[in-house]
Amino acid sequence: MKPRSVSLLMAAALALVIGACTTMPSGPSVMVLPGSKKTFDQFLSDDHTCRQFALGRVGGVSAHQTSTTAPVTSSASGGGYTSDSADSAQYQYDAAYIQCMYASGHRVPAYGQMLAAPPATPPADYKPYSPPPGPQGYAP
Repeated sequence: MKPRSVSLLMAAALALVIGACTTMPSGPSVMVLPGSKKTFDQFLSDDHTCRQFALGRVGGVSAHQTSTTAPVTSSASGGGYTSDSADSAQYQYDAAYIQCMYASGHRVPAYGQMLAAPPATPPADYKPYSPPPGPQGYAP
């Protein structure tokens, strides 16, 4: 192979690797349910608003914004995510999305251990009810 074709091949491979590492979250990875007093149309509207909010929090722009505005440099937007920080970007996106949806009145996931209530203990002077004994000589 010619040295020029090898360098072009290496440049193309590097561009693919860099392109694969600069992924932004495409959406939330958590499930949110509509609030009890919200219509489905309100939920969809809030979902759209909160997705835009969360994308802005991780330094991304929406597909609509990329087609109408000039691209933002990665140093100014906090972009340039690697595969390790892509997980962090998804976590930050999900956190911002959940906060926004919760503030809008929707049901969001709750993390942590679910604790059952301890069994109720009877008062110290509690005596269980038992029916009085039947008359003597009486057999049912």
